[in-house]
Amino acid sequence: MRRFSSLFRQHLDSFARAWVDEIYADRRTDLATILSARELVECLPEVFEELGYLLDERASADEIAMAAPRLRGFAQARFQQGVLIDEVARELMLLRDALCEFLWEEGPGVVEGDLRELRGALRRTRLFCDELIAQAILVYAASLRPVVPTRGSVWPPPKRRK
Repeated sequence: MRRFSSLFRQHLDSFARAWVDEIYADRRTDLATILSARELVECLPEVFEELGYLLDERASADEIAMAAPRLRGFAQARFQQGVLIDEVARELMLLRDALCEFLWEEGPGVVEGDLRELRGALRRTRLFCDELIAQAILVYAASLRPVVPTRGSVWPPPKRRK
C-alpha cells in the first residue's frame, strides 16, 4: 500500500504553492530574486517520490542515507543557478518544516490514528531532509575544489528500484 506516496501526489500542487510562499516570505535569502517559482518547485516531484517511497517502506536511517545521493541533482542545479550554499540549506530547512507540518496535519488520516507510525514518519522526514542538506554541502564542496578522485562519490547515483 502506497499511503504516503499517494498523499504526496494528491497534494503536490497545494504543497508547492504554500512552500513557495514561505520561501518568498523568508528574508534571510535572495531565492525570490534568483529563482522563479517554477525553478523552485521543479525538484518537488522527485523529492516527493523518494520520500513517499521511504515513508511507505518505513526505511531505516541507513536506507535514507543511501537514498539522498540520488537527489544530488537538486544541489547541482542550485549551484549552477548561482544559489549560495547557505541559501540552499535554508531552502531545505524550510522544506523540512513544511513537510513535517504537512504530515502532522494530513498524516493521521494516512496512518489511521497510529501516532507511533506518524512519529516515525516525521523522524524519517527530518532525517531525509538533513541528508539532503549534507548532499548539498558535498556537491558545493566538490564543485569548488580541484577535481580529486574519491571512492565515496559516484556520479550519477544509481537509480532507485521501483
